[in-house]
Amino acid sequence: MRAWQATIVLAALFPTATTRAQGAAELTPDRLHEALEWGLTAPETELEQYPLRTERTWLVNFDTPFLRVAQFARAMKIQNTPATESDVSPKLAGQELHLYAHARVAAAGGPLPNIDYVVILRPRSGGASETILPISVQSFVRRVPIDADTGPTRIARSVKAVFPLGALAAGNEVRLTFENGGFQTVTITPEALARVR
Repeated sequence: MRAWQATIVLAALFPTATTRAQGAAELTPDRLHEALEWGLTAPETELEQYPLRTERTWLVNFDTPFLRVAQFARAMKIQNTPATESDVSPKLAGQELHLYAHARVAAAGGPLPNIDYVVILRPRSGGASETILPISVQSFVRRVPIDADTGPTRIARSVKAVFPLGALAAGNEVRLTFENGGFQTVTITPEALARVR
């Protein structure tokens, strides 16, 4: 068997692994049921939003339909009300990437960034990157703790941006625009996608 034939056979045998390496798989009825079950048994740390990048004064994380449904199942369990497939709203299970960009207080203090906008760039060979605009953007004021303990907080503007689920792919870049006109770019790496369900 030639190398290219072996590659095709392996891709056919392991389609789920290939999909997950590229990003989040769509939430089929079977995966919806799996997400509800996983939310009941997963460790709390596994149900946190996926980190994309953490810098000195800001961070970016995200969630997927699978993770949102699992978080919903855990929340309903805490309320002693088991969740079923019929309890999951289309909005919760929508085939969307929810991306969050927040300010965070550095140990040395200093000014906090106000985040204005987020887009995702898809690189194209031999040309400018394709810009994936968010389906919706919600800007909100967030209280940022000064340290890990409860106590004083500072205020900064954060952003929640909703994108098509296919925008979550290795090699794509998240571009944050700040109030002062500056920007930062974060590359979505295979390592960042390794835990994504």
